[in-house]
Amino acid sequence: MTDALSPNACKVFVQALADAALVVDAQMSVIAANSLASEILEVRLEGQPISPFLRSPDFLGALGDVLQDSVPRKVNLSNHAKIQRRLDAYISPIGRNDRGPLALITLRDRTREEQVERMRTDFVANASHELRTPLTILSGFIETMQGAASKDEKARSTFLDLMKAQASRMSSLIDDLLSLSRIELDAHIIPDKRINLVDVVSQTANLLTSLVHEMESKVEIDLSSHLMVRGDESQLAQVVQNLLENAIKYSGRGKTISVQGKVDGLNAVLAIRDNGPGIAAHHLPRLTERFYRVSTQDSRTRGGTGLGLAICKHIVIRHRGRLLIKSVVGEGSEFSIEIPHSEST
Repeated sequence: MTDALSPNACKVFVQALADAALVVDAQMSVIAANSLASEILEVRLEGQPISPFLRSPDFLGALGDVLQDSVPRKVNLSNHAKIQRRLDAYISPIGRNDRGPLALITLRDRTREEQVERMRTDFVANASHELRTPLTILSGFIETMQGAASKDEKARSTFLDLMKAQASRMSSLIDDLLSLSRIELDAHIIPDKRINLVDVVSQTANLLTSLVHEMESKVEIDLSSHLMVRGDESQLAQVVQNLLENAIKYSGRGKTISVQGKVDGLNAVLAIRDNGPGIAAHHLPRLTERFYRVSTQDSRTRGGTGLGLAICKHIVIRHRGRLLIKSVVGEGSEFSIEIPHSEST
C-alpha cells in the first residue's frame, strides 16, 4: 500500500474485503470499518478507539507492536459484547496517513466452530447423565415383568403405563437437549425479522386451552396493541409457551395467571404472573441452570426435563434481552422478558 492513505481510500478498501475488516491509526482509533466488522462487534466503529470493543491485552499489545515495527501478527481472542464470540484477528501494516502508521485488522469469527464442538461434548455428557435414571427404571420394570409379574395381567398393565411415561420423558429430554444445542449454536446470530409479541402470546394461549381447562385455571391477557421486536418467531413462541405452561402447571388447580405486556423505554416487556405457592429466594439465582429443579420429584411428576428455563434464557439472550424472575413464597411468581423494541433497534 502507498503512504498518505486518505480516510475515504481506507473505507473503500475495507468495504471491498469479504472478511470483517477495519483500519486503525497510530492512536488506535478506527478510521474505517466494513459492515461485517460492525456486525461482529455490535457497534458502529468509525471514529472510536478500538480498545473498548476488543479489550484483549494480547490483541492490543500485538496491535501496538504492528504499528511500531510493521510486522504482521495473528491473535486469538474472545470478544465480550452482548454475546461472546471467539475471533481470529489478523493485524497487518498498510501504510500511513498524516497522523502516522496504519494497521489493517481482519476478523474471522470461529464462534460457531467452537460451539459445534462444545455442543457435541455437552450433549453426550448431559444425555448420558440424565438418561441413566429412566433407563434404570425401565430395566427394572422389564426384569419384574419377565419374573415375578410375568403372569400378573394387572401388574403388567401398570408397568407398561409406567414404562411408556419413562420413554416419553426420555424423548422429551432428548428433544430439549437438541433444542438447547441449536439455540446455543446460533446465539451469535441476531434475528432480524419483525415480530409482534401480541400475536405470539395469542397463538400460544390458544395452544394451551386444553391445559387451562384441565387445571381449571384462568388466563388473563392484557397487552399493548403492538409489541414489535426483531426476533425468531418460533423461538419466541417457545419462550412464551414454556413460561405460560409452567405458570399453569406449577401454580396449582383453579389459579389465575396474568400475561401483561407493554413498551417500557427501549424494551418490549412481557410478564407472566401466577398466584401459586411461590419459590424460595435461595432457588431463584439457579432456576435457569440446566437440570436445576426446585423439587425433582414434583418436576418429574409433571413431565419436566429441567431444561425449560435454560432454553428460555438462551433464547432471550440471543434476542439481546433479559429474563427476570421474581417470587415470594405464598404469593406467587413472575417471569418476565425484556427484548429491545423494534423502534429502538
